[in-house]
Amino acid sequence: MNKEVKQSDIRFTKKSVFNKLKELTGINWMTAYDPTPKNSKTNTLDKSWNYSKIFMNPPFSKSSTFFPKMVDEFIKNKKTKKVLVILPWYQVEDIKSRVTSRPKWYSREIKRLKKVANIKTEHLGNQEFYNPIDKKDIFVRVYAIIITRK
Repeated sequence: MNKEVKQSDIRFTKKSVFNKLKELTGINWMTAYDPTPKNSKTNTLDKSWNYSKIFMNPPFSKSSTFFPKMVDEFIKNKKTKKVLVILPWYQVEDIKSRVTSRPKWYSREIKRLKKVANIKTEHLGNQEFYNPIDKKDIFVRVYAIIITRK
């Protein structure tokens, strides 16, 4: 395993989450391009993401790298019409009374996206993901950020 990837980042989206997303959006996100690494040898950050539909459940510790890359690719590639990103609650919520508040990179990238996209944020609550290292299901409180080209 790549030393830069935290063990807490190793979680795969389960079919139940994809079903919920399809119910929410009417889109089968299982057929979308997924630029997030499945192993330590994959580096999609150096490649173009010129696909009509992108689904991204990034390593949460690397969201500040993957999300801006997605924004760059969305702005650059007119072919990309729809994107769905899964992020943890602490990167999306902006509640001033909490110790943890939305990071500046998220707000900056959403502002960039608003120029070319419609953005809808949906709280999904605790969703089940699969941890292949422990071979266990884990629950993570997440949001879906649904992005469509204007």
